[in-house]
Amino acid sequence: MSVDQSDKIDFAKKRFLIVDDFEGMCNILRDLLRKCGARQIDTVTKGREAITALTRNSYDVVLCDYYLGSGKNGQQVLEEARHQKLIGPATIWIMITAEKNSDMVMGAIEHHPDDYLIKPLTEAILQTRLAKLAQKKTQLAAIEAAIRSKEYLKAIALCDQRLAEDKGSDAHLARLRCDLLMLTGNFEEARASYDRQLAVRDAPWAKVGLAKLYFQKARYQQARELLEQVIETNRALLEAYDWLARTLVCMEEWSSAEALLQRATALSPNSIGRQQSLGDVALRCNSLDVAEQAYSKALTLGANSNMKKAGPYLGLARVYTEKGAPKEALAVLGRLAHEVEGNSIKLQAKAAEVRVFHKTGDTEQARLCAEALSTQIQSGVHGMPPSVTLELAESLMEIGNKEVGSQLIQFVVRNHHEDETLISRAQDIYTKADMGEEGADLVASARRTAVETMDKGVRLGAQGKLDEAIEAMRAAYTLMPHNSRLLLNLAYLLIQYQEKNGWHHGMSSEARKAIETARRYTPDNQRCGELLAKLEKLG
Repeated sequence: MSVDQSDKIDFAKKRFLIVDDFEGMCNILRDLLRKCGARQIDTVTKGREAITALTRNSYDVVLCDYYLGSGKNGQQVLEEARHQKLIGPATIWIMITAEKNSDMVMGAIEHHPDDYLIKPLTEAILQTRLAKLAQKKTQLAAIEAAIRSKEYLKAIALCDQRLAEDKGSDAHLARLRCDLLMLTGNFEEARASYDRQLAVRDAPWAKVGLAKLYFQKARYQQARELLEQVIETNRALLEAYDWLARTLVCMEEWSSAEALLQRATALSPNSIGRQQSLGDVALRCNSLDVAEQAYSKALTLGANSNMKKAGPYLGLARVYTEKGAPKEALAVLGRLAHEVEGNSIKLQAKAAEVRVFHKTGDTEQARLCAEALSTQIQSGVHGMPPSVTLELAESLMEIGNKEVGSQLIQFVVRNHHEDETLISRAQDIYTKADMGEEGADLVASARRTAVETMDKGVRLGAQGKLDEAIEAMRAAYTLMPHNSRLLLNLAYLLIQYQEKNGWHHGMSSEARKAIETARRYTPDNQRCGELLAKLEKLG
C-alpha cells in the first residue's frame, strides 16, 4: 500500500496511546502521528501508567516500546491488556524497539502484536503500516463489539459475513471464527473449519485447533502426534508447546513434559504461566533445582503485574520445604499473603504453612492450623483449589488426623467426581496412609453421593417440574459448591425454565455465573459453550 492510498484513513478520528520510557521518543512519535493527521494522542512513560490509561480510555492504536525501564516491559503490558480485556480484535498494537533479540521477538510474537517496528521510524513507514492495519481492523470493529457484549453467536455471524465478502481469504478472521466456535461448544463446526483451512494450506494454527479437539475427547495420543508435527516444522509456535505439555501430563509422561517445557521457556522465557507450568511439572519429577528456578522466574516476571497468582508462590514454598529450608518457605508464603489479594489466597498460604510445620517437626502447630482450615474449606465459600485441599489432607494424614484428612478428600471427590486425575491423587493419599482398601470404598461412596444428589434435580426436570428441579439443584450446590456438572445442570434447568416461561434477568444472571464458574474448573468442557450459546439465544 502506498502513502497516497493511506490518506483514505482518517487518523484524526482515531485515538492513540504512546508508551515509551523516554519522553523525547514520546515527542518524536507524537510528531510523526500528527504529520499522519492524528489529533487525539496520549503519552505515558511506564507500563503501569499504560494499564491505567487503557483502563480509563478506549484506544484505536497503541504504539508501545518493548523496553520501558523499571517495571513492566512492553510484552507484559500487552499480555496484561489482553488478559484484562482492555483491548480487543479491532485495536492496533505495534511493538517498537531500537533492537531485537530472540527473547523479545518470541515474546512479542507469542502475545500477538499487530506489527513489530525497529527504530528509527520514518513518517512514510509509520503512515503506511498504520493505514494498512487500520483498514483491516475497521472490519473487525463490529465483531469486537459483539464479543465484548458476550454475543458470541452474533460475532460468529459477523465473521461469516466478512469471510463471504473476502471469499474466505482472511486467515486471522478464520482463526477468530474457529475460536468463537470452540467457545460456544460447536466443536463439530470448528472441526470442519479446521479441515477446510488445512485443505487449502498448511495452517499450523488449524492443526493446533484439531489437536485441542482430540485433547478434549481424551484422544491424547492423536493430539500428541499432531502437536509434535506442528512443533517440528514451526519451532516458534508456543501455543503448540503448551498444549503438548498438557497432553503429556494427562498421559502421565512427566519427564517428557518437563523437557518440552524447558525447550519452550528457552525460546520464550518471559511467560509467567509457562514458567509456572515448568515448575509444577519439575516438582512432580522431583527436579527441585529446575522447579526453584522456574517458580523464581515466574515471581520475578509477575513482580510488576496485576496478574499475580498464588501458584508460583506455593510452588516455590513447596520446593524450599522439600529442600529442608523452612525459613525460606515461610518467607515466600508471607509474601503470598501480603502481595496477592483475596481471602482464598490467605487460606492457601496457611494451608501451605501446615506442611512446613509438619516437615520441621512442629506437629501440634500443624495439626491445629490444619483442623481450623478444614472447616473453612468445606464451607465452599473461598473456592480453595482442589490440589491445595488434597495437599492439606495429605499433611493431616501424615500427622495422624486421618478423620479430618479423609473428610477433605471426600469433599474434593464430591466436587470433582469426574476428574480422574484428582481421583487418582486422592486414592494415592489413602494408600500412603495405609488406608488403600478403605479409601477406595470412601472414594466410591463420595462419587455415588455426587451423582445421586444431582439425579434428584435431573429427574424432576425430566418430569417437567422445573421449579422443584431448580430448588433441588440449589440445595445440592450447598453440598458441592465446586462441582462443574452440578453447576451446568443448574444452568441448564434455569435456561429451560426461561425457554418455557420467558426471559428473566435474575435467572439469566444466575445461569451465566454457574456456567462461568464451571468453566473455571473445567475450561475445556464443551457443554459450557453450548449453554452459553443457549443463554445468548434467550437474550
